[in-house]
Amino acid sequence: MRILFLFFFITLYSCKEQDKNTKSITSEIEVSMVKTIDNPTYLNSQTPDFFSNQNTLWMSWLHTKDSIDYLKFAAYTNDTWGKTTTITSGKDWFVNWADFPDIAVNEQTVLTNILQKSDSGTYTYDIKLNLVPTNASSSSQKINDVLLHSDGTKSEHGFVSLQPYGETSFYAVWLDGRNTAGMDHETHTGHGGAMTLRGAIVSETGMLSREEEIDNRVCDCCQTDLSITKNKEILVAYRDRSEDEIRDIKIKKWNLDTGWSAPITVGNDNWKIAGCPVNGPALASFDNDYAVAWYSGANDMPKVQLAFGEEDSIELSNPITINSNPTMGRVDLVMISKTEAVVTWMEDKGDDTLIQLLKVTKDGTKSNVITVSKTSSERASGFPKITVLKNNIMMAFTLVQKDQPSTIITKSIAIDIL
Repeated sequence: MRILFLFFFITLYSCKEQDKNTKSITSEIEVSMVKTIDNPTYLNSQTPDFFSNQNTLWMSWLHTKDSIDYLKFAAYTNDTWGKTTTITSGKDWFVNWADFPDIAVNEQTVLTNILQKSDSGTYTYDIKLNLVPTNASSSSQKINDVLLHSDGTKSEHGFVSLQPYGETSFYAVWLDGRNTAGMDHETHTGHGGAMTLRGAIVSETGMLSREEEIDNRVCDCCQTDLSITKNKEILVAYRDRSEDEIRDIKIKKWNLDTGWSAPITVGNDNWKIAGCPVNGPALASFDNDYAVAWYSGANDMPKVQLAFGEEDSIELSNPITINSNPTMGRVDLVMISKTEAVVTWMEDKGDDTLIQLLKVTKDGTKSNVITVSKTSSERASGFPKITVLKNNIMMAFTLVQKDQPSTIITKSIAIDIL
């Protein structure tokens, strides 16, 4: 009996030790999954954004010094950052945690935007485009302060999405408040109309063409997103707004043969909310297929969801719920194959706010969740951004800490471990 008891005790102890060691190894593996990448930003920097052509990554960000705002960018190739370029600067910008500059690159041209105040109202600002050469030593000249919209109203214009279009041009979409002039920003009460979604082609010299209204009534301050398929079909994702204050995600498609499609409802959440949740969708494509991720607070059950779509179909796959803890959304998304996407979002776990990331496949299979970093739930922490660079997922986000200036953190996660 003593021998049996001793054997049981030794076995139990060994299992506990093995379990403890396994947990330790697992913890080390999880830490090693996420690598911190040095970047060229300084203190008092915020709102990074990415563009990647698979081999080179471009990152833009805002830096503030002596009450002057600077828009900067740098390229990252072969594990090395190139020279930082200051695109433009100003004292009259609208700088915001949710409505911040986008960046896109086509051939030798970098396109970005800033928001410049047009009047004394808090939300009266214009979108100004900036085109600069990718090569800092190029003899090509910068083209700054191209006004994206032609309405001339003292109203809100923002939430810009940019993508390369054709051989040397770009496509831009934005929220346009020309019909809301004189109205209250939060409720849009008054005698005007609703916020609209508009788009235009931008040439490499800053010439605008095909400026058009895409949707005549949308949510007032949720981010847009934009992707262009291999077949040159334009996909736009945004938060809609019905007369009954249903604010669900929509997708519209454009192609040369049919123009703009009717809006495709994403998820059918039927989220009724009187004000804007400031939580737009993320959209990405691979060849001619695409995926969309979004946040919804319908039925007082905040969640992040993802669905897949195909170019020739107006149907989306059934929504896949992503988060497992209370979430605040702030999603971003990339596709790594025709059937796989990687999504990031923010959620609360205990007293911590975490930036989470996982891979999901079209059949609903999800990888283990990777916690990329702890962060702050404050608005100033902004929206983490991800992109694909070779065999890695690259992430950038704004880190805010009590009594400390904001900083930008960049991370790398190998795709093959997801």
